[in-house]
This record gives sequence, structure tokens and C-alpha cells, in this order.
Amino acid sequence: PFQLGTSNLCIGFTGVFVFILISGRRKAYAAMSKKDVLLSLLLGVFGFFFYNICTFSALARIPASMNAVLVTTNVLFITIIAAFFLKEKLTGLKLFYILVAAAGAVFVIFNHGFSFQGEIDFIGSLFSILGALTFSVYTILGKKVIARNDPLLVTSLSLLSGAVLISALTAFTTGFGTFLTLSFSDWLLIFLLGLGMIGIAYPIWFFCLKRVKASHISIFIYMVPVFAGILSYFILHETFSWRSYAGTALILLGIILFGRMD
Repeated sequence: PFQLGTSNLCIGFTGVFVFILISGRRKAYAAMSKKDVLLSLLLGVFGFFFYNICTFSALARIPASMNAVLVTTNVLFITIIAAFFLKEKLTGLKLFYILVAAAGAVFVIFNHGFSFQGEIDFIGSLFSILGALTFSVYTILGKKVIARNDPLLVTSLSLLSGAVLISALTAFTTGFGTFLTLSFSDWLLIFLLGLGMIGIAYPIWFFCLKRVKASHISIFIYMVPVFAGILSYFILHETFSWRSYAGTALILLGIILFGRMD
């Protein structure tokens, strides 16, 4: 897992930095204050380094389905933290709509039945929730930094620090020997994963975050299992049950009602 995390971050950073060079934004780094540069690097510690450690540690102890459910608590964390630090309005009705969407996500994740395979322990669950919390810190702190800077530059710096730290951790633990045994098709998948999941998705997250309230953008995280289900249908030929349709409806309902609050 750490090797995959290293490759994803390195490929993602390379893709973002190449785009910065091509688009002529490189000189904008000099315009950033030292404080914002340090804060951007700190974002990588929370959003990529700590998040990867917590996620991989959780998956080593609890089922992936359980982790998928617990990770969605980041929406609740982001909404609550944004109310305190970003002064975004928080009401009981907003929290209710979040729970509606969260219930929908649970239905989609457990498309084939509500059951877990494997043991569930407290430490693994705690790691999963801590992972959600670190991503929430990444989002709220990032919201403040991108308010004064280009989101792409901030993302690149956070990716850089995250890639360096996770690479160092991988070097001292599992090493990089597995990379030597990978086939061309394996590398192609890793490249697409790193470029798509990291190099494209994270910059888009900050671009949207700069224009929309953190709580409003975070609720769209519940669309992840929906899109995962759609892709699995076309790529893996998985089937849908009534839970997927009901869950998708609840997620869309929660997002729409939440968006109409302000």
C-alpha cells in the first residue's frame, strides 16, 4: 500500500508541476508569502502523509466496506470545523441532510447486503476516523491558503511534501523492490491512477473549494460510491440491487436539500 501511495503522489505531483510549467505559472511561486508556502507544505502532511498512514493502518485491521463508511465522516467533520474556523452557518437541518446523504452512501456501499467480512476492531475504526479528520483539516486549512493563492500552486506544494514523506516512509519500511517486477500494463494502471486520482482530482477539489463553501463542497463526497458503482458496472460488470438505487436517491436528495439551505 505504501508503494502505491508513493507512486500515486509522485505521478500526481509530476503531472501538476508539468502543467504549471506549460501554463506559465511557475513565476507565481515567488509571489507566495513564506507563511503560505509553509502552510501549503503542511497541507501535504495532513492531506497525503497522515491520511495515507491512517487509511492503510485502518485497512489492515477492518474490512474495506467498513472503512468506506467511516471515511465519509469527513463530511461531518468538515461542516462542523468550517462553522468554527470559517464562520459558515451550521444548523440542525444541515446536519440532518448530511445524515440523509450518509445513509444513502451506506446503502450504495452495501449494495449486496449489510454485512462485513472479517473482524472489526476499535483501533482500526479509530484509524479510519482519524483519516477522515486529517482530510478535514487539509480541506479547512487549504480553504484559508487558497483564498490568497492559486489553488494549483498550493496543491503542487502539498503534493510535494506528501510525496517526499511517504517516499521516505516506504524506503524505510517496505522498500521499492516490487516496482521492478511490474509489467507494462501494471505501470499503465498506476500512471492513470496517480494522474487521475491525485493529479487531476485534488487540484479540482481546491478550485471548487475556492469558489464554494467548504461544507457545501464536502457533501459531494457522498457521490464517490455512486460513481464507483457506475464504473464497476461498466468495467467489472457488477450488478445493482434496490439498495444502490435507493441509496443514490437519498444521496441526491441530501445534496439538493443541503444546497438549498443558503
